[in-house]
Amino acid sequence: MKVGCYRVKPPLIKRSGITGWAVNFAVGCTHGCIFCYADYYNKAFPRRGLEELVEERWGYYFATPVNLGEAIAGTKWHRWAGVEVFMSSMHDPYLPQLAVWARRILERALPAGVKVIVHTRSVLVARDLDLLARHSGNVRLHMSIATMNTLLSKLIEPRVPPPHVRIKVLGEARSRGIRTGASISPVFPPNKYNPDVYRDLLEIAKALAEAGVEVVYGESLHPRGDNMRYIEETLGFEVDVRNWDYQAEKLFHKALDEYGLKGEWIEERY
Repeated sequence: MKVGCYRVKPPLIKRSGITGWAVNFAVGCTHGCIFCYADYYNKAFPRRGLEELVEERWGYYFATPVNLGEAIAGTKWHRWAGVEVFMSSMHDPYLPQLAVWARRILERALPAGVKVIVHTRSVLVARDLDLLARHSGNVRLHMSIATMNTLLSKLIEPRVPPPHVRIKVLGEARSRGIRTGASISPVFPPNKYNPDVYRDLLEIAKALAEAGVEVVYGESLHPRGDNMRYIEETLGFEVDVRNWDYQAEKLFHKALDEYGLKGEWIEERY
């Protein structure tokens, strides 16, 4: 793992072409999910001073701000009161290296009225359910689930807790009155590890419904930078995504309808 550091200027909340408003406080992500789009943006638009760092393979570079505490204190959080802010769009906010900072950010943002969507694949967020519950009107916890197939999951998101463990955290959050959501993302085309995509989606939908998830987003696998190369090297075969977006959307809605879940499909836009 190649590590680095940089300085960040407040405010931490900045415009994002992906999610609207977002708070990002790292470059890179140690989860190393081979499908992730963030690597493309890091390499295409590198932060000054990190150009060499981000040339490493996704999942093997990571940089954090040396002045993150100052940037948190220097952000006028109340300016975004009532505004929905995504945490985070370019990395997981609850990586082991970041979990303490994620809580510090939430401790400032939530009391100021910022409406935070905490988006993670990590179960470390469970440590902060007390904080989220105290500000349940201003927060929604989102987990990403790509598949319930444990073998495929281990291959494509190698350093992430198993899908059923993540969904258990959503159920625990819901039991504490915290609003929850999920992203079924990315939906892979049928392959030798997961030939019946609809059955997999049904299994995810059933688990999410039992956990009391309120809203579900879906997105198919999209080529971004080197991600298809990473995927094909890892799986050992070519993955054909042509015309898959439309097919995956139909399967997604059909599976959610079986369990009465509200869903929104994110179309290919880039």
